[in-house]
Amino acid sequence: MEQVLFDATGLAGGYAPWKANRYGSGSESYEFPFSFIIPGHMHESVSTPYGSVCYELRVSVHTCGFGINRWTEYQKIPIFRVPKEGSPQALRLIDSLRMQADWLGAVELQVLSDTAAVADNSKLRAHIVVRPLQKGLLLTDVGLRLSESVCHKTLIDRFGDPQRSQKVVSERRKAIGDTAAGLNSLPLCQEYSLDLSLPVPKAFGGIQYTMDTPNINVAHDLVLTATVIDRDQNPRYLRISSNVHVVPKLALEDTFAELPAYRSASFDRLLLGSDAEQLEQSSFFPHSPPPSYQCAVSSHRIVLA
Repeated sequence: MEQVLFDATGLAGGYAPWKANRYGSGSESYEFPFSFIIPGHMHESVSTPYGSVCYELRVSVHTCGFGINRWTEYQKIPIFRVPKEGSPQALRLIDSLRMQADWLGAVELQVLSDTAAVADNSKLRAHIVVRPLQKGLLLTDVGLRLSESVCHKTLIDRFGDPQRSQKVVSERRKAIGDTAAGLNSLPLCQEYSLDLSLPVPKAFGGIQYTMDTPNINVAHDLVLTATVIDRDQNPRYLRISSNVHVVPKLALEDTFAELPAYRSASFDRLLLGSDAEQLEQSSFFPHSPPPSYQCAVSSHRIVLA
C-alpha cells in the first residue's frame, strides 16, 4: 500500500507556489526549493520479512522539446523516533558500555566500549579482557558478534506467541595461539586483552534501527564469546552479552535538539535520518505556517543542470 504524504503540485493552503531560482553564477542550472511536513504520528522506518514501512522522496521533471520527456529520481528517507530527553532510552545514547562476568570463579570476561549506542554504516569498537582466576587454563579463541532480534507483537503464531526472528548482523572471531608453531591455544597465565571492531551495516540494508513501538520491537545485543580449555582438557564455551542501540548518526551528534516535541507521542521527537539532508524550519516560503508541535519541517532543493 502506498500513501502520498506530500505533493508539490497540490500544496496545502498557506504555502507559496514554486519559483525557479537561477542556481550559480553564469550557469544554466536552476533550483526549486520546497519543504514538506513530517507528521508526528508517522511510524518509524522498518523492514522485516513480515512487512516494511519506508519513505522516499520522488521527484519528477517534465520537459518538452523533442517530444515530452519525464525524468524521475528517488531518494530513501529513513525516519527514526528519538526518545524523550532525560528518559532511560535517551541516556543510553550517551552511556558507555561495560559488561563483566566470571565463570565458576575461574575466568573473568570483560568488554569495554566508549558508547552503548552505535550508528549504522559505521564500526563498533570494543576492548576485550580475559582474566584468569585459576591456574592451568588455556584460551583457544575470542569472538565478538552483533545480533538483532525482531518481535512482531501483533502477529501471533498458532501457539499464541508473537512472531519472532533473530539473526547475526556482524561477527568476528580471533584464534589465539601461534599457528606457525602448531599451537592453537594460549596458556592463561596472566590477563589477556585485545581490541576488536565490528562493521555495522547500513540501516535497512542489513540491520534495523533499535525501536520499541506498540506493533514491533527491534533489539540488538553485543555478544562476547570465548573458548577456554579447563584443567581436565575439556572445552568450555563462555558467553556474555549486553544490549546496544543502533541509531542514525545524527542522533549521536545531538543535531535533533531543536526539533519540536510531539504531545501526541509522549514528547518523542522525529528525526530525518538522511545524511544528505538537514532538519530546519522552512526558510524558502516566508508565508508558511509556523512549525507545529505535531510535525517537523524538512527543506530540500531540486537542482536542474
